[in-house]
Amino acid sequence: VYYVGDVTLLSLYSHQATARTGRRHRHRAILIVWIKGCILSLRQYKMTESFVIKLICDNRGAMDYGDLVDIGSGLLDVNGVIDTVLQNDNFSVVTVNGNKRVVVKTKVRLCKARDCTDCHNLHLCKFYLYGDCKRRGCRFCHDMNSEHNARVLRDNSLQELDRNQLCTLLLQNDSTLLPPVCFSYNKGDGAYGNCPDQESCRRLHICDRYLRGACQAGANCRRSHDFFEPHPQKTLQERGVPSQLIGSMLSVYQNIQALKNSDSGANRNQPTHAGNVNSSRRQQEKTEICLYFVKGSCTQGDRCWRDHSTMPYKWEVRNGDSWTALPDNEEIERDFCDPSNVYSRGVQPVYFDTMTRGPTQVRRLSTVSSVVQPTFVLTTTWAWFWQDEHNNWIQYCSVKGQHRLSSITSEDLERKYQEDSRAVMEFTAGAQTYKLSFPDMIQTNEEYGTKRQVRRRPVFVSTADARRARTNRNNRPGNNFKAVPGYWDKSMLPDTGYKTIPLQESSEEYQKILVLFQKTMRGYSIHSVERVQNRALWEVFQWKRDLMRTSNGDKHFGDRLLFHGTDSVHVNAICRENFDWRLCGTHGTAYGKGSYFARDARYSHGYTGASGVRTMFVCRVLVGCYTRGDSSYLRPPSKDGGDSVFYDSCVDDVRNPSIYVVFEKHQVYPEYILNEDFKPDSWLDLPSSNTSSLESIGGTATSSTSPSASAYRTPTSAYSAAVFRANRYSPSTAAGSTATANRYGASSLSGSAHLSRSSPAVNTPQSKNAKDKDCTIL
Repeated sequence: VYYVGDVTLLSLYSHQATARTGRRHRHRAILIVWIKGCILSLRQYKMTESFVIKLICDNRGAMDYGDLVDIGSGLLDVNGVIDTVLQNDNFSVVTVNGNKRVVVKTKVRLCKARDCTDCHNLHLCKFYLYGDCKRRGCRFCHDMNSEHNARVLRDNSLQELDRNQLCTLLLQNDSTLLPPVCFSYNKGDGAYGNCPDQESCRRLHICDRYLRGACQAGANCRRSHDFFEPHPQKTLQERGVPSQLIGSMLSVYQNIQALKNSDSGANRNQPTHAGNVNSSRRQQEKTEICLYFVKGSCTQGDRCWRDHSTMPYKWEVRNGDSWTALPDNEEIERDFCDPSNVYSRGVQPVYFDTMTRGPTQVRRLSTVSSVVQPTFVLTTTWAWFWQDEHNNWIQYCSVKGQHRLSSITSEDLERKYQEDSRAVMEFTAGAQTYKLSFPDMIQTNEEYGTKRQVRRRPVFVSTADARRARTNRNNRPGNNFKAVPGYWDKSMLPDTGYKTIPLQESSEEYQKILVLFQKTMRGYSIHSVERVQNRALWEVFQWKRDLMRTSNGDKHFGDRLLFHGTDSVHVNAICRENFDWRLCGTHGTAYGKGSYFARDARYSHGYTGASGVRTMFVCRVLVGCYTRGDSSYLRPPSKDGGDSVFYDSCVDDVRNPSIYVVFEKHQVYPEYILNEDFKPDSWLDLPSSNTSSLESIGGTATSSTSPSASAYRTPTSAYSAAVFRANRYSPSTAAGSTATANRYGASSLSGSAHLSRSSPAVNTPQSKNAKDKDCTIL
């Protein structure tokens, strides 16, 4: 009746059919006439975009492609349906277990900002959308037909949807509405897999293979297949999902996964009809610039599936079924790199929010992100900014005005964004905690609910910069040159050896190190931070990183910034030759005979030299796949019991590692030298003189009246005394050191977790009288 639109005519047909067939066939006749009436009317009905969206949303957000074609074949030309689906951004054709399905998608979201202008999202109560708003006098809108909401729905061809259909559509497209699946839960053994949060985890504990339709274990699977189990149900309800919607979560998450795969290129829209020229052309579109061509030459030639451009970016305008390069490419890029700009200059500006130039669509091609391919030149470096209350755009982890320094940098955000562009990332700035939603590009203060816009813009590269990068590369001998980081001082880059570059306190690099240091060293001050620029060590480190990326299947190859304490006399050897684990001592290697690194600066601080200015390295360490270490390990153990596949490193605790042991120096790059003043404030939380001050590192308590340590001890703590005593009897791990570490006996203490350190033993009167206090430390 909904489709026919002429109820009077349908009733007349029904009355006549009843008179002819009698009461016995009355219902059957009504059904036949009703179907004929529907077909008659639908043949005159144009199958619009909004109709197809409504049809698919009624089918839980996705339909088999064949079913949609069958509907089209009964109503109008089949090619009309195919064109409607494949030529529209509101649909995605994906393949799930060999079955082609059409999933509906949209750019519309629920608005998260409290006060917004020119908003393109819905101003609607989330709980009303779910059909479960229990708040009396709810201050959020409950009207889908309000002036604003009606315009947004109409602009996106969603005006035909009812509340249930709109709910289905937004659940599978707005990543802020549902919790993501916990990937740690799906790895490892045990009831919670490798999830460190276990029962308190706010992600969904559900079998990811089950969601993909690929779980062969069935009832024997150790992971949950039921959204109504306690943890999944609680997690969904905490996000506001009512019980009546939980039963439909399987199809929602399956559609989310399908759309995610489609966006990443795993499922591209395939042409399904020989005459469908437009879909074939779309399939052949090149959306990424070739790194090999931009830096010199590409051996693939015309067969290369990437675009060949001499610049790492390219602005194009749609011209019918093809794209044409814009002549003012560099000028548009320069304006785009400024986060305060929403459009470019010129007579015909490009609007960056809508990516249009007048009525015509515009796109930007670029090389891959620098965090994905750090070894190549002319990759795209992305910077992340947030807008403050004065409409200034502040880059993350930079100091500007009165704003607190954030705990994350643009590089951290970009790396997470490349891993999952639909994620919500938490970070801190001062005492405040924030959440940054990648899909919405909104930063939210957890305590006050304040929301700020976020923008991701590239770092500008001029034509001269690109030419210089290619020239520098081509002048290097050999073909295995690895690009040094863009933030290095190229004028201080010797062909051999190394240079140290002092960092300014206001620089992003310095502030990043300061944040890491002060996480566990509040009250201590940094004297200076120097960047180590050693081209040879960096190239070997990048080679090892690429090797681990390949062997680990693009997972677990990333580097971490870790601390390593040392005496200042070993700084030169480490900067020149890297850490040498073969020179470590025979005692105190609780997790293996390798080089030890710490997550927390406080661990390493306790094992630096005893001078006024203490030195530690902040190193990039490729920890890769790790397992718990053992004192007998000379290398990481085998993964499968064989002799070909090994772990990359060892740790003290697999679930929450704080100590990392690597056995190959190519996995380490000593990037920063941190010199700290040993002048802790009196309020620093250190153990008192009456308690053991080295429990966290496996040491023993030191008497507060020890003559050998009293000169180095703070008035309120025996911590420094214990540290000083430990420093004097530790083996060496620094490259080039000739000192031995075996002149003192091993500790007889059981269960102590000793850590190797870059410091030789010192022959002093105090050490001659020592009682086997051998501590190998960071």
